[in-house]
This record gives sequence, C-alpha cells and structure tokens, in this order.
Amino acid sequence: MLDSQPVIRVRGLSKHYGAQTVVQNVSFELAAGETLVLLGPSGCGKTTLLKTLNRLIEPDAGTVEVQGQDVRHQRPELLRRGIGYVIQQVGLLPHLTVAENVAVVPKLLGHPAAEITARTEELLTRLHLPPARYAGQYPRQLSGGQQQRVGLARALAANPPIILLDEPFGALDPITRAGIRREFRELEELRQKTVVMVTHDVQEAFELADRIMLLNAGQVQQLGTPRELLFRPANDFVRQFFAAEQLTLQLRTLTLNDLLPYLANHSPSGYVYNSQSGTNTIRPDATVQQALEQLSAQAGSVVDAAFFPAPPPTPSLPEPPPAPTVLWLQAITSFSTPPELPVANQLVAPTFKAPFPLTLPSLMAAFGQAIQHFQRL
Repeated sequence: MLDSQPVIRVRGLSKHYGAQTVVQNVSFELAAGETLVLLGPSGCGKTTLLKTLNRLIEPDAGTVEVQGQDVRHQRPELLRRGIGYVIQQVGLLPHLTVAENVAVVPKLLGHPAAEITARTEELLTRLHLPPARYAGQYPRQLSGGQQQRVGLARALAANPPIILLDEPFGALDPITRAGIRREFRELEELRQKTVVMVTHDVQEAFELADRIMLLNAGQVQQLGTPRELLFRPANDFVRQFFAAEQLTLQLRTLTLNDLLPYLANHSPSGYVYNSQSGTNTIRPDATVQQALEQLSAQAGSVVDAAFFPAPPPTPSLPEPPPAPTVLWLQAITSFSTPPELPVANQLVAPTFKAPFPLTLPSLMAAFGQAIQHFQRL
C-alpha cells in the first residue's frame, strides 16, 4: 500500500449488549488506499464494528486509532467530518436539492462557496449525474440508483481520506446494483481512499476488496485477500461459507496471469475467425470471468478470417474444423507469481513476445489446470 503508517488501527475491540457479545477481540490495520470488506452472516457484528470506527457506537474494550490518534480523544462530530459515510438508506435530506445535499459537509467545514460549487459539479459529473439536469432536483425525483450516487458524492465532497460504507448497494435491484458496483470500482476518486465496507454479498466482496474480514458471531474467522480465503480457508466455517459460490468466485478471482503456465499447452490451431483488433484484445490482469464475457460478446461477430498457424487446406486434405472465436492476450514480457503463494509453489510461466490467441476451449482447459494447482496448495 501507499504508506507504512496505518490509516486505521484497531486493537482488541469488543462490544457487548447485555450478555450478548456482538464484537469480540477484533484487531486489524489498514494502510492508505486499501479497501477492506467486512463480510459474514446476518448478526455477525459487521455494522457494529464499522460504526465503532467513527464513534457512532462506543466499544466496551479495545482501541481505534485513525491517522495515529485514538478516536476517544477526538470530538465525535469533528472526527466524522473527516470520514465519509454512506449507508443503505442513503440518508439524503429531502428538503435539500441534490447540489445542497452534496455540499453539506464542505459548508460545515467552511470551504469557499466557489470551491464547493466546483467540487459538487465535478463529483456529479464523474458519477454520471450531469449537474445541469440533476443539481437542482430533490431526492424524491431520483431513482434508487441515482440517490445512491448522490450519497456517494456527498461522502466524497470534502475529500476525506477514509470512506465507510454500510451495505451501500443493498436496496438496489440486481441490474442497477451491478452497474453502480462497476462505477464504484472504476472511480478514480476512490482509488486514493482507505475504504471499509460492509456487505452480505459474497460476489460484491470479492469484486471490490483488497482484503476481506469474514466474521461469525462477532469473531474474526479469517482476514486475507479474496484468493487466500478462497484457496486457503482458515477453518471449516470459511470453507463452507464460500462453498455454494465457489466456481463463480474462482472465475472472478483468477486472472489470465494465473493461467499463463498452462495456456501454452492449449494453443489453438487451424483457422480462427477474428484477427487481432482493438475490440478483441485482453490484458493479462483480466479475470477469467472477464475473458469469458468478452469471448461471448465476440461469438457470432465474424470479422475477417485470420490464419494461425496451420497451412491452408489443399484439395487432397479434409476441410478444417469450424473456426472458433478468439481473443488475443496482450504480449507478456515478464511474469510474477501471486505474492501470497509460498516459494515452494512458485510457478514457471512462459512469456509471450507477441499477442497470444485464446479460445473458449483453451481458456477453460488452462483454468481447470490452474484450479487443480491452487487446490493442492
């Protein structure tokens, strides 16, 4: 991450309600620019833990430090002005316009009016809410997805270094949810922030997190990268929690880089329909799921036939098999094994000095071999 000094440090945090333990002895550190997702079944303590970070809930034991300062030594209202906060219900003020909602915290902090206006317009534009159309509207005039975008703009308006999100997409329909999640992931503004997010959606967690904290009954079951939780579960609870969505998560977690040691064994031959172009080239850091989606989009769209690498048929030879759709993997000049793998499991992968062709059969064959390798670790 960006700095050695943790932006958030939690030590031995616990919270009880009567005899019920909601959070039990939780500790972790977050670096600048890192996204941590709190995941687990309902009632596991995710939201309680999140709210201790900005003192909406006071813990019974343990400490929370933000930027090196114990939050107990800071006035709650001042602490919260420096931490963006987005909730599932959005919480927009119904009597204020979109622009006025976004400007709430910068006004409290005394930012100049011209600066607030420029910042509001910038954020609305980035979040696909053109200010000329939406700045003067009221929350009741917006769809659920648009309200959620305004809530995110409000959290970012004062440019806080930390953003907390409590089930921010939970109330949206699946299509809107997927679209906003994609926008969230690609938003340059958030790449500089330290983010803590609560969700019950496993795929959402794997898509957005640098690390995931899986909780059960207030206790941390495992804290690690998505692939660590998927391929190196700490206990039976972790293993069973992801079992129902294992294949989907594997497709979304493994990248083409992970498949490199096996792709050379499954090089397609014969004719392929589509020669290399800007629309059918894919990066090595793309996930297997992204490659499958791109292959599906290419299927049926015949561009001009490219030949690779067998000789053309002659009258004395049978016709070649039907030509598959192909993606071109960008040239690879170096390869590194995922850092969380032990040295004993380091893989030797080929490098490709020219774009390498991928078909659905070659992709899935290499994917199967990669899964076998990771499951043996």
